[in-house]
Amino acid sequence: MLEARPVTRDATNRFKRDVRYEIYDAEAKIGALVYDIKSERATMDVHGQAFTAARERKRQDGVLHQAALRKLSRGEKLPANPVVLKDAGGAVLAQAETMGAAGWLIARGDEAFEMRRRSAFSRLYDFYRQGQGQALGAIGPIDFFAARLHVDLPGEFDPPFQVFTIALYTDLTFVALEGLSSPGA
Repeated sequence: MLEARPVTRDATNRFKRDVRYEIYDAEAKIGALVYDIKSERATMDVHGQAFTAARERKRQDGVLHQAALRKLSRGEKLPANPVVLKDAGGAVLAQAETMGAAGWLIARGDEAFEMRRRSAFSRLYDFYRQGQGQALGAIGPIDFFAARLHVDLPGEFDPPFQVFTIALYTDLTFVALEGLSSPGA
């Protein structure tokens, strides 16, 4: 089980708009994750290897009335804009398409997974193979008020992929917070 522990801010990064985690496997530190809130991009270091997780292009949420007009006029939906996990060489390792607050559809190679919110009142997301009802594991804080995030997935998922799920969880959190603070929300 991986654990993402928030990093204490020092004088050099006290006022930066990012979220920083140190990643631990049991008690051994295996890496770090920095999620930049403004660019909605995560940089990850796992076992000394660099990875990034970012949308293919900048996210452009439609204003609520624009979405309603598009729906009423049977207009085209916004094109897919997945979050892509890449290694330092730019190779795509996985990609995830948002389902809003409900979670993510994640593709890794020829496998498809779902990261679904456990309930409207839970901060945990369960992880499933697409189309199956048996959860493989969970992502999120064990305690409702905890700042530490846990990833409890089987060993078939390598650490970079598991850290990617932490980046997706963090992205969902801040995109939802942005939606609450935007005009018209």
